Amino acid sequence: MGCAASNSSAVNTDPDKIIRVRVGQEFTISLKANPTTGYDWECISVYEWIQPLDKTYQADNTGLVGSGGTDNFHFKAHGQGWAILDFVYKRSWEATSIEQNGFTVEVSP
Repeated sequence: MGCAASNSSAVNTDPDKIIRVRVGQEFTISLKANPTTGYDWECISVYEWIQPLDKTYQADNTGLVGSGGTDNFHFKAHGQGWAILDFVYKRSWEATSIEQNGFTVEVSP
């Protein structure tokens, strides 16, 4: 994932690839999801220099009831450094997750 202009958005769906952004740049992490099952992705990492902006859901265009889609987590980098943003896929009423993903973020000046 390459660096882009200061306010452009970088998108990553692969936890094996480093997200490289600049201070002030927004980026998105996208994860396949199916909220009709009760499961939901949650970001459990907190960094004062990476601001969570919002989370959106985009349904797959299958036309099938109960089909999945993608959770999109939008962030903005406010300081330089490295971070690992950890996500868990779980039901809100259960203590354990069925899946976890960690995304490495490198923010440069």
